[in-house]
Amino acid sequence: MVACAFLAPLSAVHARSSAQTVGSGLSVQFSDKYLHLPDWRERLELASTLGAAIVRIDLNWPWIEKQPGHYDWSLYDAYAAELEKLRLRPLFILNRPNPLYGVPYDAVVDGARHRGAEPPSTPSQIAAFTRWATAAAERYRHLNPIWEIWNEPDEDGFWPPKPNPEGYVTLARATCLAIRQRVPNAFVVGPAAAQMPTVWRPRKPLIQALLNDKELLTCLDAISLHTHRFGQSPETVSRDYAVLRNDYLAAWPASVPRKPIVDTEWGDSVYRSGISEDTQALWLPRMVLTNLMEQVGLTNWYCLIDTGNNDNEMEDRFGLVRSDGTLRPSFQAYQTLSREIGSMSLRETIARFEPATARGITILRFCGEISQQCKLVVWTTETSGTPQKVAVPGWRRSGPAIDYLGRQDVSQPNTNGVLELQPKTSVSYIPVTAAR
Repeated sequence: MVACAFLAPLSAVHARSSAQTVGSGLSVQFSDKYLHLPDWRERLELASTLGAAIVRIDLNWPWIEKQPGHYDWSLYDAYAAELEKLRLRPLFILNRPNPLYGVPYDAVVDGARHRGAEPPSTPSQIAAFTRWATAAAERYRHLNPIWEIWNEPDEDGFWPPKPNPEGYVTLARATCLAIRQRVPNAFVVGPAAAQMPTVWRPRKPLIQALLNDKELLTCLDAISLHTHRFGQSPETVSRDYAVLRNDYLAAWPASVPRKPIVDTEWGDSVYRSGISEDTQALWLPRMVLTNLMEQVGLTNWYCLIDTGNNDNEMEDRFGLVRSDGTLRPSFQAYQTLSREIGSMSLRETIARFEPATARGITILRFCGEISQQCKLVVWTTETSGTPQKVAVPGWRRSGPAIDYLGRQDVSQPNTNGVLELQPKTSVSYIPVTAAR
């Protein structure tokens, strides 16, 4: 027996209009280690084939400034030229300690003994970093990059030997102001927090340190964070956004204009102890769509291609492309998302899952900015139980439904009267027109 529910008339549901298209915020990670491989151009071209608009990569300070005051841009100039040819926008991470300027350390980091250089901390070290960062901002300004100041400074491995939130804020403030002075229209984000506040771990000193610095908040264009779920369904991110809003953003300084949130890392690994490849593909569009409901317009998938071939290592198996070059189903899921609604923007949340439990049905309406062609996107988090049909008054089908992998979705009813949908755990894209 099939249950059938009727949704409220369109005038009674939440509506929102945005000039930004879905596609303009689709991003993917490209590991800097790929640049040392002979086929890196072919690998980068996969980002264009995928349907991404933005490519995130480390701009590795010690790779460029190998001698004090002398910059070798050759590796990244070649990369930038390829981006321009493919019409991809860079998201450059201004990243990595430089042994020329950092204080040496010898300590246990992430459970193992490491030796290296600490991030810039003294005025002269910070000045060296900002000189390099502003030189990069000027050199690549024609590509309209997004500049992210550091990566995961709340993690030992990226801010060794131990995170220092105030130290990060000092570096980020100096860097952002210096870039803004030389390239006023540069787009600068931070702090690339490793994990957002969660219901389980609400206390995040890095986020608090950021909010305590009005000068840095004013300078930044957006607040960047990472939302990896590590095996939890995508919809669970909404309860964590609630923690972020209630515990931190509610105390945003009144004198500083509010800044949007961008998600510069979200992925899930298919290593031996992780999720399956099918689940990765099933969840990927739901990740992006959930972010859009939370008014997070940029989602960066981590990452494009596996960074190793060890099936027991989580870090090796985040890729949309396997280490042997074959495409995972998630590549097709991302490509389908881009193709189906990339030129559209979210206009209406007709129904959504319950944020506190991350369970329920979601129906979103996307429309084009010029053509006004619209599509409904529907899914449910429920994996068992009686299939449910949901009626959506005011709309009728105008073409075949497409499933999350780009195939015709024959499971969706094709009624001539009131539009009925049958939500599944996989996303369906359904073209519609207003009913007369």
